[in-house]
Amino acid sequence: MAAGPVAYEWDSRECPGPSSEASLSRPSTGRVLAAGALALAVSTPALEPVDVAAEMHNSPIAATAAAATSPALESRLLEKRTASRAAVRRSAARPAATALRAAHRQVRAVRREQSRRAAAERAAAQRRALNARKAAAQRRAVAKRRAVAKREVARRAPARKFAAQRAHRTVRQRAKRAANRRTPAGMGAVLAFARAQVGKRYASGGEGPNSYDCSGFTKSAYARAGLRLPHSSGGQAARAHTVSRAAARPGDLVVGSGHVGVYMGGGMMIDAGNSRTGVVYRRLYNGLHIERF
Repeated sequence: MAAGPVAYEWDSRECPGPSSEASLSRPSTGRVLAAGALALAVSTPALEPVDVAAEMHNSPIAATAAAATSPALESRLLEKRTASRAAVRRSAARPAATALRAAHRQVRAVRREQSRRAAAERAAAQRRALNARKAAAQRRAVAKRRAVAKREVARRAPARKFAAQRAHRTVRQRAKRAANRRTPAGMGAVLAFARAQVGKRYASGGEGPNSYDCSGFTKSAYARAGLRLPHSSGGQAARAHTVSRAAARPGDLVVGSGHVGVYMGGGMMIDAGNSRTGVVYRRLYNGLHIERF
């Protein structure tokens, strides 16, 4: 049984699709390239086949690659690469390490300087404290010595005062007894009057009772012994006679150049000196001599 014509369905995945007669007669780029390649293959002579694998095995590149695959060479290359990398790391780290060491040295120097200054300050503070303690101890010792001396003076003061008073009384009593023994009759009143006038003022021509000059003072004093003397230093001296200083007795007349006074004994006299001194008790001075009535 004759089969009828089979109808095929067109699948778009197999070919571009049915072509019309017009499209088949139109040249396309793919057909042109295929025709060119066919013509080139027909015209090129046949070449001998080349074993690419063998050629690669016998080439220097293959030999080098084979050698490179050996364990010893790989180890040396690894060591070189490791050393090179280490050198690179060292060269990269060298400036940083140098800077770090410099920074450490600077820090150590600063710390040493700080330690030195701190030690110097501690030593200075210790010296100041020691000096302060010494000064305080010296002040305490001085204050203690002064206190002891003050207590000793206070303890001895009454005794010294009593001894001085007793000595003074003794001297006065002895002087009084000596004056009484050596004073002529009636001169005691002259001496007492002269002592009573000490401190009164000087006045030219004065005879008392508040002011005197030298001859007015002696005229008033010797009047207590019943002697009537002129108001003149020269006239009074003319009525007496000179004696030595060694033989002088209390109540004698002290005579100088235009000046007179009363001798009190012990090298002392009372006179109306001048307007600055008034009537004073003082020691005999040079230029005076003793006269006696």
